[in-house]
Amino acid sequence: MNKTIYQLLNEVETDFREYEQTELSSREKDYHKQKVLSEVRRMENKAKKNKNGKTWKIAAGMAAACAVAVGATSIANPVLAEELFSSVFGNLVENAQGEKYEKEDTERYTKIGKSSTAVQDEVDKQQDSDSYVTTMENNGVTVSVSDVYCDGYVLYYTASIKTDNEGLNQADGIITETKEGSNPSIFVDGVQLSGYASKAFDKSKDGSFVTINQIDLLNPTDMQEKPIDLKAGEKDVFVVDWDVKQFVGYLWNQWDESGEYVNTGKVEGDWRLRFPVTIDRSGNEAFDINKEENGIMVKSAVKTKAGLVVEAELPDFTKDPYNDPYNDPDMGIKDSQGNWLQWMNQKTDMHEDGTSTMQIMVLYDGEEDLVFEVTTKDGEEPETLASIGFQVP
Repeated sequence: MNKTIYQLLNEVETDFREYEQTELSSREKDYHKQKVLSEVRRMENKAKKNKNGKTWKIAAGMAAACAVAVGATSIANPVLAEELFSSVFGNLVENAQGEKYEKEDTERYTKIGKSSTAVQDEVDKQQDSDSYVTTMENNGVTVSVSDVYCDGYVLYYTASIKTDNEGLNQADGIITETKEGSNPSIFVDGVQLSGYASKAFDKSKDGSFVTINQIDLLNPTDMQEKPIDLKAGEKDVFVVDWDVKQFVGYLWNQWDESGEYVNTGKVEGDWRLRFPVTIDRSGNEAFDINKEENGIMVKSAVKTKAGLVVEAELPDFTKDPYNDPYNDPDMGIKDSQGNWLQWMNQKTDMHEDGTSTMQIMVLYDGEEDLVFEVTTKDGEEPETLASIGFQVP
């Protein structure tokens, strides 16, 4: 199908006047949006097997009714219904289909999406709401920030581009740059972060370009590479400034004579987006582990809405019995089937004696039995230094 499932749903003729009009909270909108999109995906797969447009329209109509009937209070009006079916996260998931990291990206977008908040809802909560800019148009390119997720350890935000520029619209993806070709500036609470790279915007079937960006709150540094104390454990709200000076379109499967992606066009301008982010700690739950193996101690963990942060005390791996010259073995967290959980974030504090304290954050989706595993990097068969099992309450 040339159209996305969200566009097709918007074409379904549904008389929302038949339903009682009730205003939903932002939390209720998020909950019902995920329920509806899950049902839509199931119906779409069924309709594809039939390859019958009429069957799809019937299925879509049923899904639209589900937005009201399946566990939902009601939908206030068709505008709100359209809002539910035009999710940037939906486009991100759809763009991931068939790609190399489809499984990993789908898991991440779905998990973060379920726990995210609409940026406009964040703005509406602030007394100085007029000072924020979540959508900006310049030189025919409109950029919008749509959703945010922040648990105090990591911050995600989604964004989309719509443009009438012919060159950009021919692209598979659009990257953001300064006029000098470097990454655009990102500020958190007025401090410019270093090492920050905006993820490319990928084209969706509806013609928009979408992306999701991550900001490290475990180990942020300023432009001099000095650690920044954003006091994530104490603050309730961050203010993010995103300053973009140009957009460049590229074809991902075509290369020029120098081996670079083919450039389809460039638009210079000034896009300065500013939005608040509330740190949502409502799902954060800390617990002790205190398990040791081979000098490696897993101390504790914090479960958040989308992740799991595990803290471990590590020995000096350059010394006996490890003898790793770089003091840098591989480590991560596995589920009970031996699959690595997705890495999200990490912080390591080195001590004078060569030991260290490490926090590692992984994407978490309710697994109870996990393993913290440390292996050497040398040799064809890595040696397991520790395999510490623990349970998440």
